[in-house]
Amino acid sequence: MAFEFVPLQASEQPELIRFLTATLQGDGGLASFHPDVVHWKYFANHPEWSGPRSLALKQEGQIMAHGGVWPIRMLTATSELRAIHLIDWAASRSAVGAGVFLLKKIAAYADVLLTIGGSRDTRSVLPKLGYRLCGELRYYARVIRPSLALRTTPIKSWQTPLKFLRDSTRLLAKPPTIPPGWQATRVVSFGSDLERIVGRYAASVSSARTTAGLNHLLSFPAASFLGFLVSFKQRPSGYFVLARIGGQSRIVDAHVKSDDPKSWEAVCAIAANAASQEPSTCEIVAAASLPGAQQAWLRTGFIQRQIDPIFCYDPRNLIPAGLPLELNLADGDLCFLSDPRHPYLS
Repeated sequence: MAFEFVPLQASEQPELIRFLTATLQGDGGLASFHPDVVHWKYFANHPEWSGPRSLALKQEGQIMAHGGVWPIRMLTATSELRAIHLIDWAASRSAVGAGVFLLKKIAAYADVLLTIGGSRDTRSVLPKLGYRLCGELRYYARVIRPSLALRTTPIKSWQTPLKFLRDSTRLLAKPPTIPPGWQATRVVSFGSDLERIVGRYAASVSSARTTAGLNHLLSFPAASFLGFLVSFKQRPSGYFVLARIGGQSRIVDAHVKSDDPKSWEAVCAIAANAASQEPSTCEIVAAASLPGAQQAWLRTGFIQRQIDPIFCYDPRNLIPAGLPLELNLADGDLCFLSDPRHPYLS
């Protein structure tokens, strides 16, 4: 029987959760599979995407493959592109070719498809499907409470005490300082000030941020997402978003209205300081794809811990050749994915 390509309805959420946990061999207790999270990802209203966000292939009424839409608005110097970061992409082993067929169907919903990281099998198959490597997302971490991290690490090995000594030694280094004139203010939601901060830059292809989009992120139901506006000499100059996931605080998004490296370092330092205020935070994590932001995290005392390739499906060559993609943790479910067995990146 042929596959039927359909958008899933909210009433089918329990079936979707059963399919994803079985196919991805995931723990049903993980936040990714919580009913309120699945509803937020796929069935709640999204301010920047009016179409379906949970797309499936069915056979005889059963889900055989699934692809999730994480919408991204990509800005170039001259245009805006409709992009999808494909998440929860899975197919039943009994449905040969279903995953590839589904991907091609979903591609019609956007100008560009993006994939960050993925399993070894995913990384090997994407180039065969027309994806090209278009950058790297580099992850940075800073342990600020090594003793608490040691106590809250559930799976220990012979390396655990060595990591504790390493992280304790690094605490002796001078912490990042916030330059005079810079400060951050917590906001319950972003407002009109944000519009004066975000912008379009010809030097990269950037994921656009809007007030509505960031406020949607702040509404995530299974973790605490916090928004901050950054000012320099009382002028709005940047923002950042924190997510508290267990003993980890993630700087999921950060931006400054300047290409000046010192300004980027100031925002990184302010964000790290805000993240450290939560007593349960053991580790602070950030990620960046552009060299300027990557260097800013390193100069702020963070250590590079992981690199994920960024793959792009762009059959019409809409992304100008040679321009890097500006992405971070806010551009996918990487902002909240976690495994309680391995709660830290360091």
